[in-house]
Amino acid sequence: KKMNQTESQVHAAIEKVEAAIEKVEAQIEKVEQKLDAEGLSNDDVVYWRNKEEQLRNKEERLRNKEERLRDERLLLLKHQIQGGRPPLHPTEREIDLEHKVDLLLEHTRTDDRATPQYSAALIGGKNKANLMSDNRFMEFEKRSGEESILSAKELEALSKLENEHQVVAFVTPHLEKIFCNGDIEFSVFNSEQYKWIETTSETSAYNEKPDLLICHPAIASRKKPFHSRDTVLNQMREKHSYEYGVLSNWKLRDAVGLTCEAKVSIDNKGFGEVINYGAHLCFGKDGAERTRLILFDKTQCWLVGVVKGSVSDVTTFQWRDEGSASLLRDFIRQSPLTKALTAACQKFHVAVGTDSFLGAGAFGFVFRATRCSDGRFVALKVVYGSRDGVQRLERESIIMNKAHGECPDEVMGVEEDGFAILEDGLSGALLLSQVGEHYSNLVPQSILDSLKTLHRSGILHGDARLDNVVCVDGKPVWIDFADARLLPGLMTSQQDELENLKACVKKTFRYNAP
Repeated sequence: KKMNQTESQVHAAIEKVEAAIEKVEAQIEKVEQKLDAEGLSNDDVVYWRNKEEQLRNKEERLRNKEERLRDERLLLLKHQIQGGRPPLHPTEREIDLEHKVDLLLEHTRTDDRATPQYSAALIGGKNKANLMSDNRFMEFEKRSGEESILSAKELEALSKLENEHQVVAFVTPHLEKIFCNGDIEFSVFNSEQYKWIETTSETSAYNEKPDLLICHPAIASRKKPFHSRDTVLNQMREKHSYEYGVLSNWKLRDAVGLTCEAKVSIDNKGFGEVINYGAHLCFGKDGAERTRLILFDKTQCWLVGVVKGSVSDVTTFQWRDEGSASLLRDFIRQSPLTKALTAACQKFHVAVGTDSFLGAGAFGFVFRATRCSDGRFVALKVVYGSRDGVQRLERESIIMNKAHGECPDEVMGVEEDGFAILEDGLSGALLLSQVGEHYSNLVPQSILDSLKTLHRSGILHGDARLDNVVCVDGKPVWIDFADARLLPGLMTSQQDELENLKACVKKTFRYNAP
């Protein structure tokens, strides 16, 4: 009974710390809003930057306290059968109870990844032991005569750094040298202070912020550099132009090339953090089946492969190892979306950069692109991994061209030769003539009137939702015609479609159509 009371007290303490973390997160958001405001004086900027740093330090202390409490609660749960002490010779019943506790905790962790019951250190230690016993924790064999990532002089400079921020800043240019000059365009984004790995919890308090995100720039959104009073770090920033950013949308996580975490010295806790990142990236309907991560410190780097949320293998190397440059270059994941996007840009002679993601549907991803010939903005829709998806996109292209001919003001146009089946036959791309803004910029009645215009021209959209209408020059323009039909006289279907749209408009805009 006393043990149960103690466990309850620890659980209550954890909940109290969780609430404190949420409160600090809210305060940080308010400070960031202050910093984004225009007209701040230099003194104001310095004040709010200092305030932000104080709050982030407080958040870190709270998270460390939370982890200690979780370790304590786990110990109490597992040892409560012996009055708080582990048995020297557990009986079958006791072993069975311990196993049940493990299953319960694992179920809780899987069901709510935002609040794992195991600490990062315990996760890292257990996984490392299992990988080593299965010969899946390997040391890289040097390749004589091949390029290493760092020179002896660079390694000496790295060894003198004092904290993780400095380690990240030092290593970043070397990662850019490896990844930013290949067949597929990759960029290295610093995300040390920006949460982008989502969890299944309803609160964002447990979202995670790896140190670096390496990916195609089209799937990233830029962030402002975080403030620091670290003199060494600021000197490094003056010498190199760093990019700061996060994943644009959680649905894009399958396209991440590498997720990176830095430590002054790698330990089980750091490895556990990376394992958790991989589990989150693979979790859910849109999760990656495979993802890759790296964990590095001042002397070494671990290449961590994850399959369906579990670590599959780890390869370690030293920064000075010959052949380490090509090893790391070959490790980055080139996702099907990244390959399709690169091929589409080459086919249509367009470019996509950061902050270009516009949206995702059931059958494709849409990006803002720039025509290389004249700098005009267009929209690039890409599908991959499915012949059915490619055929659907081709059908959409044909129908949109016909519908645009009938209703040029209400239907998005397709660029000339704007459909392409890409090399593998499983990917396709569609180039739309304009980039629309969000439907919230439209007058509600104009949306309904535009659909009526389509109906009068014998066009049934087939999926007339607000998500499929955009604002172009203040007017509604319809997109996504894969389910459309161009047949006159479908009065019943047209009326049903209009009534459904009215319901959407009423719910979103609180507008009752006459």
